[in-house]
Amino acid sequence: MENEKKKIVIADDNKDLCEILKTIFEKEGYEVGLVHDGFALIDTLKENQDIEAVILDLVMPEKGGISIFDTIRSVSPVSKIIIYTGYTSYQHSVFAKEADAFINKTEGAEKILEKLDELLS
Repeated sequence: MENEKKKIVIADDNKDLCEILKTIFEKEGYEVGLVHDGFALIDTLKENQDIEAVILDLVMPEKGGISIFDTIRSVSPVSKIIIYTGYTSYQHSVFAKEADAFINKTEGAEKILEKLDELLS
């Protein structure tokens, strides 16, 4: 089943950014889901046990990535977590250390694709 698409979900409250990333990642062969807060992310992970990676913004309204980080791990232990944030102050936080990757939003989609390739191959 070499042709099966790898499923990822992007959790970010910036809807324009989500759409841009979704387009880029789908062109690279990923199946992409979008959610805009932590509650929706947890629901999505519970319903889809085959999501291989979560691209997680740490600061979102309702429930942000910080408040649901441990829940993500318990609901979907197989999912890799890539923190994707504009807040560089989190780079040395416990979340950055526990995540599978930490990417600053200034680094762009190419960096995420590199990490996805590295983590999911």
